[in-house]
Amino acid sequence: RLIGESKARRTEIILPQVKGYNVYKGDFHIHTTYSDGGVNPDNRVTEAWYDGLDIIAITDHYENRKGERNFFKVVAPYNEDGKPTKYLGGNAKNGIKADFNAIHDEAATKLEKSGIPMLLIKGCEMARNNNTHGHFNCLFLKDINTVYDPDMAKAFRKVKEQGGLIIHNHPGWRRKTSDKTEFHNQVYSEGLIDGVEVVNGLSFYPHIVRRCIDEKLAMFANTDIHATTYANYGSVGLHRTMTLVLAKDLTEKAVKDAILKRRTIAYAGGSLIGEEEWLSEFLNAAVDCRLVRVDEKKGSRLFTITNMSSITYKLRRGKTVYTLEPFKTITYSFGKDKEKKKYLAPKFTIENMWHADFKHPVIELKLDK
Repeated sequence: RLIGESKARRTEIILPQVKGYNVYKGDFHIHTTYSDGGVNPDNRVTEAWYDGLDIIAITDHYENRKGERNFFKVVAPYNEDGKPTKYLGGNAKNGIKADFNAIHDEAATKLEKSGIPMLLIKGCEMARNNNTHGHFNCLFLKDINTVYDPDMAKAFRKVKEQGGLIIHNHPGWRRKTSDKTEFHNQVYSEGLIDGVEVVNGLSFYPHIVRRCIDEKLAMFANTDIHATTYANYGSVGLHRTMTLVLAKDLTEKAVKDAILKRRTIAYAGGSLIGEEEWLSEFLNAAVDCRLVRVDEKKGSRLFTITNMSSITYKLRRGKTVYTLEPFKTITYSFGKDKEKKKYLAPKFTIENMWHADFKHPVIELKLDK
């Protein structure tokens, strides 16, 4: 059995196929009790399954693992002197003492025993001074323990040697600006960075969208979850923040290929952020638009627009915004262009979609047969 009596708790998020690609829901930034999170790895797997995800990456901090400090206090009586084991942490002086592969293996064991059809990506989060360096997720690693180096750029090169990808996390967090520092210019110019979080949790960095487009980087939206996802999302009626990945299948190779080719859409708080091409393709795959009546006398055409996905869309025409809820249909009448005397196409500004330069895309709905 999949998850026994709990299998009905999964929230299915129905999304369309887009240009032959499946759309997988992923969270590539998750913390557990082994760093500074409040949930252990195997329960992160179950939680993500309940939330409707297909892909997760547990990315515990390399340098900050207060969970270890707390654990050492609890098990202090096991030591001959009764004192907590000294916490060495992870830094230039002490290096890395924890076995990060074991954290991944714990989650992998849960997947194997439960039969949950989810892709688990091996990774970690590296951090240095946020004013000069910041935080980065290292994904698709073979051996997490061996990529550490006091010099962060050298550590990134080790990640690349393992075939890994690197994501720049929350670029505006605890900084007055999201502009690049000298370190950022170095690692970006070397081609070490593969993507950036345009959304972290429920914080949106709209100016980063332009960076991703100009520098050909994948856009990510991740929870960076430390507490339970229900506390941050379910309790207020939101799907958890996620990255939509357009991939051929649910394999590490296909997902990695999708990221490298920038077939990602960020989703958070009911909004979709991405490159205009993929936003348009996604909406047209999710919506069924049909011409149902032509009134030549009035010079108008009536369309039905049906949402075949689990995401709500905000369609604006002029000053009016129409809410197209999941699995609901609206009707809309379009007249003729006054000068050209031709029927207007079913075209809307999508208020809950964002592309470069703080703009909403204007998308023409394709007619379905």
